[in-house]
Amino acid sequence: MTLAPQDGTVAPPPPDPAASPTPLYPHNRVRRHLSELFRLALPVTIARLGMLIMAVVDTIIVGNYDSAGLAYLNVAHAPFTSLMVTGIGLLTGVMIMTSHANGREDLQAAGTVWRNAMPYTILIGAVFTFLTWQAEWLFVVTGQPEEIATHAGQLAIILSIGMPAALIYTTCAFFLEGLQRPLPGMVIMILANLINLVLDYGLVYGAFGFPELGAEGAAWTSSVIRWIMALSLLGYVFLMKSHNLYGLRNGFSGWWRGSQEVRHLGYAAGASQGMETSAFAAMQLFAGRLGVIAAASYGIAMTMLALMFMVALGLASATSVRVGIAYGRRDRPDMALAGWIGLLTTMAVMFLLSIPLYLVPNSVAHLFTQDVGVIATTVSVLVLMPIIFPTDGGQNAAISALRGAGDKWAPTVLHLVSYIFVMIPTGYYLTFVAGMGVRGLFWGIVIASLVAVSGLAIRFAIVSRRPIPAYRAAR
Repeated sequence: MTLAPQDGTVAPPPPDPAASPTPLYPHNRVRRHLSELFRLALPVTIARLGMLIMAVVDTIIVGNYDSAGLAYLNVAHAPFTSLMVTGIGLLTGVMIMTSHANGREDLQAAGTVWRNAMPYTILIGAVFTFLTWQAEWLFVVTGQPEEIATHAGQLAIILSIGMPAALIYTTCAFFLEGLQRPLPGMVIMILANLINLVLDYGLVYGAFGFPELGAEGAAWTSSVIRWIMALSLLGYVFLMKSHNLYGLRNGFSGWWRGSQEVRHLGYAAGASQGMETSAFAAMQLFAGRLGVIAAASYGIAMTMLALMFMVALGLASATSVRVGIAYGRRDRPDMALAGWIGLLTTMAVMFLLSIPLYLVPNSVAHLFTQDVGVIATTVSVLVLMPIIFPTDGGQNAAISALRGAGDKWAPTVLHLVSYIFVMIPTGYYLTFVAGMGVRGLFWGIVIASLVAVSGLAIRFAIVSRRPIPAYRAAR
């Protein structure tokens, strides 16, 4: 038995032979990390992809129903997605702190992370629901045409109903992923997508006895599905056989003080993701100023980027957990190796995924719409994806590795520089001043992503050389 030091720190657990690196054979360490990365990343990626596949289904069904409705839905998603992703960032500390506790083999601490995070999740959900409900004023002040502002505002109200559910699902999924148990989230996401496909088509076109609601039907489907997912995964966490080992039913008292470390990690991650998604939302609003065709084309291209980004996000989440577990063991060399393998693997996978979009952009555009003008504009930007995919995915893997290593605000500053001070002004200049139209927006994304991945990789090189501090138990 290991006795805890009297100064408030907790001694690290004895090395786990199954998890410890093999010092004599470095290639074994690389193979082990790749194996664990893909084992964890596969179900996480499927779950992340499922979130976007629902949006892709919305885009395809609504786009083939009505191009104007697609433009309204894309603009409505801009503030909703920005706030939802900010909320997911605020909750990132759940996965990180759970993985640290998992690395120390402290199950009660892992369960306490989840119990303290749930009330915080509900608080964030309530605030962000109110803000999304009021989105129409944002469309007006950013110069959206009256038709787009009015219809998009109505759709944003419907989408806001699903905001708390999206964040509840996220907290439960992050907790399970931190324990390296991502399968329940994946299964629930697959089932949700099957339901979404039927309900979406029914409510948009008025099939299967449902009313014909057009774009509103897609928005209602999204909110209903998010609540089904949230309640299902919440029920799984409460009923899991090992709930006693984690103390999951021990109540939520003292949650604000107990969630301090999770919140502090989340503030930095939330600010970072909030700035990035807000910057992309600004680009969507720029596209809206160019008219319905530009807004629809930008939305299609961004849907493909976001869909493939979910693969990167799955790999990045797995990277964060792998780095976090090594961090919890205070194994600095293994932590560094986990981070670099995650970054390089993510960039390689993303490049491979971009090749079909580069080779057959016209076929991809035809999946979403039959509008000739929208197709032509979409094709002109899809050919840039071999540059955007690896750099955008790589920066997410790098920032996840930094979060897993306990780095808080430096990655946020790098995101601020890349996406607020580089992407927005560059995209605006190329689009409106240089006259490049929608293509200028995506060149702005290219430049910002290159800046981001370079800066974050350098930062991880610095952080991964530092000693890992001893864990200090909460008092």
